[in-house]
Amino acid sequence: MNYLFHADAKPAEIDAFVQSSDQNSLFQCSPWAAVKSNWEHLFTSVTQDGSTVGTALVLIRPMPLNSTLFYIPRGPVMDYSNADLVQFYLEQLVALAKSRHAIAVRFDPKILSRKYPYKDRMNEHEYRNQEIIDLLKSCGAVHRGFTVRIEESTQPRFNAEMDIIPDYRSTIEHKTVHAFETAERKGIEVYQGTDVLHDFATAMHYTEVRKKVALRKEDYFRNMMDVYQDRAVCMVAKLNFARQLKRLEENIAAETGELAQKHSRKELNQIRQMLQEDQTEQKRLLEDQKRENSEDVITCGILACYNSGIMELFYMGNNPDYMRMKSSYLLYDKCLAIAAAKGIPECSFGGIEGTLDDGLTLFKSNFPMNVEEYIGEFNLILNKPLYKGFDETYPKLLKLAANLRGKA
Repeated sequence: MNYLFHADAKPAEIDAFVQSSDQNSLFQCSPWAAVKSNWEHLFTSVTQDGSTVGTALVLIRPMPLNSTLFYIPRGPVMDYSNADLVQFYLEQLVALAKSRHAIAVRFDPKILSRKYPYKDRMNEHEYRNQEIIDLLKSCGAVHRGFTVRIEESTQPRFNAEMDIIPDYRSTIEHKTVHAFETAERKGIEVYQGTDVLHDFATAMHYTEVRKKVALRKEDYFRNMMDVYQDRAVCMVAKLNFARQLKRLEENIAAETGELAQKHSRKELNQIRQMLQEDQTEQKRLLEDQKRENSEDVITCGILACYNSGIMELFYMGNNPDYMRMKSSYLLYDKCLAIAAAKGIPECSFGGIEGTLDDGLTLFKSNFPMNVEEYIGEFNLILNKPLYKGFDETYPKLLKLAANLRGKA
């Protein structure tokens, strides 16, 4: 066997191993430790004959009574068909956790139980990798089960994902491409870079107010940008009232002139419809401009990060007063274009509810997304009384605190 465990692996070695694996995830690469700066962390690995065969970024959270929690998001990364390796790694992680007074080692490997196109969600799909669940149980891990709701586990068990090809637009339905065109026709302008970070935070605040919860603050997003640097994408969509009102005025004049020309009945009906739409939008924009009392308004923002194999769309915020602008569709398209240009084969849209029918999932399903169901979360419990109290009360406290902050 000749396995060696390392509690101080080099970050570069961790990143290289993770990115070459089919379990590639930003949550297991070294930059994530810097993003989660309020946690301690360890870069651990297992080598065999000098070669890395397993890695785990371990996040460590201080707990009451001088205890800790070990948490491994979307990991460890290793060959789960190798029972000896799995058992060795988990034994070493438990020994390390005990030395740090951990109440448990919590982890959720990036191993699929099912994957299928969203459009085929009503069909039967066979579960797989039950043998890995059984193996982890035999190593003493407690399986949380096939959870459905996001709130039932630390990381969502259901995830939305899209495979990216160079001509990705050819895989997208016409109605979604039409939404891109709608955003551009309605005057949405996209800005990208660190200079728009404050505007992005403003877009996220709109979502906080709408959902009455507290999300991340600007300092957190700035830290993400600093950590990922040129592998971070921050975009905002804006509407400039004066420029768009001028375009509408020009359109209305042109359409009015066209009505005086000779056209077929079908063409005239189309022109009348376009004229009516532009006049309605002009009236609404004038009301928006008066209410905003500003030359422009932020309609949407997105923050994404990527490595060589995957892009993660981490955060999106929308201004609820301008959903008609379809800005979110356009920002998704801009991110997908970056992924395609850089040869990144996969884009994660993030966690979704396992019911597959909530509003956010329905928005994401406008793209040719796949539903990924992971095998779920596991816990190696080291202190049953403390862990039980933590497992029952901590999620409730987090939810309560978020709600209170959101109402502030």
